[in-house]
Amino acid sequence: MENTPRRVDCPPPPAGCAATAGEPCLSHGGTRTRHGFHQARTAAWETARIAAVPAAQIVADAVAARTIRSGKQAATLLAEHGHTAEAARIQSAVIHRRGLMSAKQAIDLLVTVAEGGAA
Repeated sequence: MENTPRRVDCPPPPAGCAATAGEPCLSHGGTRTRHGFHQARTAAWETARIAAVPAAQIVADAVAARTIRSGKQAATLLAEHGHTAEAARIQSAVIHRRGLMSAKQAIDLLVTVAEGGAA
């Protein structure tokens, strides 16, 4: 199955259409297939992707608590929690980007690498 929000269930109305995983989102009371996905389904998919990567979940929790904002802070946090390989990967990306990496970009990097994407 493709790596899109279609991998998770769409929430029930009014936020979504209650389409099951694998099925496209519907509109117009279920009579038409949407070209995209409901925002709630995309949010649920992102949450599931992050939850599947423990290091990304640690950073996401810190971002939500507003305790970190940068990739450098994310690398430090991961090192403190024993995720040294992930911290090194983030630190390397921060250096490569000349310090311009947000904590949210660090989360995306961790998830992409875990899913087998290029870093």
